[in-house]
Amino acid sequence: MKTAVVLQANNIKELKLLGSYFEVKNHIEKDLGIKLGSRGWNSLFDKINALKQLTAENKSHLSSICDEYSFKESKNIISKTIGIKLKAKSWNDLRSKVENIIIVFCNNVFDPYEYYEKTKFKKFKNSSKLEGIDIKAPSEADSLESVIEKYKR
Repeated sequence: MKTAVVLQANNIKELKLLGSYFEVKNHIEKDLGIKLGSRGWNSLFDKINALKQLTAENKSHLSSICDEYSFKESKNIISKTIGIKLKAKSWNDLRSKVENIIIVFCNNVFDPYEYYEKTKFKKFKNSSKLEGIDIKAPSEADSLESVIEKYKR
């Protein structure tokens, strides 16, 4: 069973088709490294959807909490943010659990526009090499259009 499949379940019936309650729950908890505290299908489905939404909304905040506060404060703030009591014994443990939550709930969402924006200059530069044009990396202020205009024949 893949976690991405569990996260794509739109209702409790689809979640039930993936396996028994304990199989699904244990699989998610193992991937996250935390206990969800659910006691049934409804509770599990609600926790998964709440975590998807809260993690997506607070991704950068969750990542930066460990750098801004003490260990105990960080743990409490993260627990309040995600709505689940987080247990960790060390900084490494806490950071790895936060990273797991972010990886599981945020990286499964593929945004084609975001991917395009991240890779458009690199792809443009590489395709220009095929044409014999060596483009230097422009500053942040330069747009892709200004670079194209500069090397236009």
